[in-house]
Amino acid sequence: MRLPLITRSLLCRFLGHSDVRRWSHGEEFLPEWEDRTRRLARLVPPGSHVLEFGAGRRTLEKYLPPGCRYVPSDLVSRGPDTFVCDLNRRPLPDLAGLAVDTAVFGGVLEYVRDLPELVNWLSAYIDRCVASYECAQPQSTAWQRLRQDVLRSRAGWVNTFQEEELVSLFQTRGLRLVHRDVWHTHDGDEPVFVFQKAMGVWLPPQSTPS
Repeated sequence: MRLPLITRSLLCRFLGHSDVRRWSHGEEFLPEWEDRTRRLARLVPPGSHVLEFGAGRRTLEKYLPPGCRYVPSDLVSRGPDTFVCDLNRRPLPDLAGLAVDTAVFGGVLEYVRDLPELVNWLSAYIDRCVASYECAQPQSTAWQRLRQDVLRSRAGWVNTFQEEELVSLFQTRGLRLVHRDVWHTHDGDEPVFVFQKAMGVWLPPQSTPS
C-alpha cells in the first residue's frame, strides 16, 4: 500500500526513519532545484574538499569552483564513488577518512529528524557548511506550532526550526554564520547560509541578482 506523503512524513518524524523509497528514484528531483544548486556552489571556496549530502543527480559537482574535490553522499548510491549515508540512522558514520572540509546541504536538513545531533556530529569533521533551509515562521501558541508542523509534513519535512534557532544550532558548535543569501522561487523565498569556523574564514563573493 502506498501511503500518502504526509502520513509517511509523520511516521518518519516520530519513528526517526528516512523515506528511502521516495528518494530512490529521480522523479522527485525537480528541475528548478538546479538554480538553488548553482547558488550553493558559488558559496564554496575554490580548492575545497566537498561532501554533498543528498547528492541526487550530482548537479553540484559540475558547478563547483576550480580545484574542488567532490564526494557525493545520499541514502542510496548515486555512482560507484557515493558515500552512502542515512542521516537518520544511528550511529552516524566516521567521516575522518574522507578528509573533507566543506559540507553542502541543498534542501536536505528539513528531512533530518534530530538536527541538533547532526550538527554536533558534523562539526567534528568540517570547517564550513553551506546549506539551504526553509525556516519556520514564529508562532505564538502551541496550536499554531502544531499546525505548522503538520503543514511542513505535507512537504515531507520532519523538523521545525525558526531561523534564529537554526543559526544558534550551528553557532553553539563553533560554526558561526558568515553569510546569508536567499533563493527566490515562485513558492516563496528560501534562505541559504554559510556557517564557518573562525580559523581561516573565507567570505563568499557578492551574490548576483536572481
